[in-house]
Parts: sequence; structure tokens; C-alpha cells
Amino acid sequence: MRNKNFKLFLLLEALLLLLTIFLLIKNWDLLFVLLAGAFLVKIGLHKNKKNSILFWVGWFMITFTLLSVFSVWFMIILFLAYLIMNGDQLFSDLNLGSLVEFPWKKKHYVGVEVEEPENHSGKRKKQKWIGNSTTGTSIFEWNDINLSVFMGDTIIDLGNTLLPNGENIILVRKGFGQTRIIVPAGVGVSLQQSAIQGSVIFNHEYYPLSNETFTIYSKDYATATRRVKIVSNTLFGDFEVIYL
Repeated sequence: MRNKNFKLFLLLEALLLLLTIFLLIKNWDLLFVLLAGAFLVKIGLHKNKKNSILFWVGWFMITFTLLSVFSVWFMIILFLAYLIMNGDQLFSDLNLGSLVEFPWKKKHYVGVEVEEPENHSGKRKKQKWIGNSTTGTSIFEWNDINLSVFMGDTIIDLGNTLLPNGENIILVRKGFGQTRIIVPAGVGVSLQQSAIQGSVIFNHEYYPLSNETFTIYSKDYATATRRVKIVSNTLFGDFEVIYL
């Protein structure tokens, strides 16, 4: 899957690069500024004065020219999106994983201790927007889960949860990253996942998504005494449901 995403990323970047070259050739003014900037950079390097005015003026002209082409902005946005989703794997393949640590990949472990049932009306909880998080590290009283995460991986483990009978709700809103929910055997699951680009892995079955909303039910959902309804909205990322 990651290898396929990388090939698609390279293909899109190559197409955008060809489009950029084509647009520069059509616009003689931008092409002239680009070539003039490259010439000034070459002169600055030839004189071994990398900090010379000519060198930096040349780079300014090159940067200004490239940023004047809309396809370059798409290349930058696509690169940043791929870096956010698969940057750790990319740097690992290049043996640079020890040199780069992404802030949204830092592990964050969250545990909720056992407590007596209480009135949760008006209760507030701070959301963690960036970074990995895990819910369900110890036995805890069930409350419907409502998560908002900008980027990072999220694990929700229901194995230690005292799920009440009936339908229980999990809401997830995420920008970038993977979400994984671990469900005990005998619990019915309903999942509705919306994503611009990503996939759903439901009980080891894989379903790719591209600007789609996907709904799936476990076989025992209608007859199960304990059920979990999951509604998720993700920009880019995978959603996985695993049964214990």
C-alpha cells in the first residue's frame, strides 16, 4: 500500500513538473527571469562568493519565477500532504529516520482509571490536535467518545471497556493520520467513514476510498446486545477496525 502511494506521488509530481515546464515555455517573460536568475547564481558560484549580492539576487529571481506558476504550488501542497501521511516511512527507507522526528508521530498514551458512575453533564475535556493517542489502557467506565485531531495516529482500545447494552457512539474528526479501533468479540459495529483519500480496513477486509463516504456493518450488528456506532470524517488517512 505504501509503495503504491509512493509511486502515485512520484507520478503526480512528474506530471506537475511537466506542466510547470510547459507553462514556463509558453510565458517568455517568466522564462527569461528564470534563466537570468540561474545565470546570476552561476556567476556568484564561479567567483566563490556564495554570499555575494548576485548569488542571492539570482536565487530570489528563480524563487519568484517558480512561485508565479500555479502548478508549483500544487507540487508543494502535494509534497507536504505526502510528508505528513508517509514521511516517517520515507525517511526510514532512506535510512534518515534517526535524523528526523515528526512532531505528529510522537507517541501519546492516555489511560482512564476506574471510577464510580457520575453525572457527566457539563464535563469538559481538552482535545489533543497533534500527535498519536491511545484510549483504553486500563478498565474504565464507558462514555461516548468525541475526538477532534488535526494530525497523528489514534488508537481506541475497547477491550477493557465496560460497554453498556444498546448503542454506543464514537465520533472522530481528523485531518491527517491513521485511526485504529480495537473491538471485543461479540460487539456489533457500524462504521461510516468519509475521506478525501484513504481506506477502510474492517475485520481484515480492505476498502479504498477516494472522496467517498463508506458505510459498513458487522454481520451480528442487528442482533448484538452491545453495539458501537462509529462516525468518522478524515481528510487523508486510513481507518481500521480490529476484533479481539
